[in-house]
Amino acid sequence: MQLAKINKRLSGLEKNLDSIQAFQQKGCPVESSMGDIYLDLRGIEEYLKGVRAEDNKTLDQELAETTERYKNVLAKFESIADEGGSQDQGMVMASSSTLPDFFCRITERYRNACKTFEQIATMFGVGMIGFTVMGPAYFLSVGKFPFIQFSDGVVSAINGLVFVVGIIVGLCVHEFAHGIVLANNGIKIKRVGAMAGSMVGGFVEADETSFFQADPKVHLRFNAASIGTNALLAVVLIVIALVTSSQEVLFLALGNLFFGFINSYPISPLDGGWVYEDLIKLYINSERARDVFLALPFVVFVLWIVLFIRYALL
Repeated sequence: MQLAKINKRLSGLEKNLDSIQAFQQKGCPVESSMGDIYLDLRGIEEYLKGVRAEDNKTLDQELAETTERYKNVLAKFESIADEGGSQDQGMVMASSSTLPDFFCRITERYRNACKTFEQIATMFGVGMIGFTVMGPAYFLSVGKFPFIQFSDGVVSAINGLVFVVGIIVGLCVHEFAHGIVLANNGIKIKRVGAMAGSMVGGFVEADETSFFQADPKVHLRFNAASIGTNALLAVVLIVIALVTSSQEVLFLALGNLFFGFINSYPISPLDGGWVYEDLIKLYINSERARDVFLALPFVVFVLWIVLFIRYALL
């Protein structure tokens, strides 16, 4: 009977580790509640040692299975802990009070506006995933990409610089949207910052316990709103560029759009992958249908390669 409880505890720990690993793969340096899991694993280990010491023959088979399962969970725990350690290697600049408090203040003061922003950005984010999947396939098939016009095949230095600035702006608004969604939904923000090491970029680190316990639709909006903000800003900047005939504004838009595009492809651990998986889990009940939809991004990627080869040979 006690081994059944241990197995139930191990099942809970496996789910927690899966959630922590998924959150960690989003690119955040996670200071998760690994300590609590470690204590649970130590307690289970001590119990299993005690049972083995009793030399109870009637439990040999069940004990062996539970011990093997414990070893697997422990190995997964150590793997996640090692990955977390490697993520924090390098330079990390983070705010654990000023920036998290900023998000809380802005969402409290402008609650309705922030909620509206979250909803609009989420819709744009879902649309961005569709554009990321279908857009390149269409443009490769017709052999023409919109907005990008080169003079003698060379981009000017100023436009190249503006494009890089656009990527940085895209990173900033992307992480801003993450923070707004967390604060809107009462999820504590632990740190906001930038890192350069095994990974390069920005991060908004949520409290894992409250994040994991939040409604799955919050998880969807957390990822969709970020790439949706890149898409929304790109639309605004492109309209301004077309009205003013400004190449600089256009390349600023393209840099930001490029950052959102890279993060939008529906394969984990990209934001688009988490959104796509959340949509499938929320709205498709059939396991077979889920498997088919999860395979589609890989099929489209192969299609891209075929179309690119065709385009290059023309």
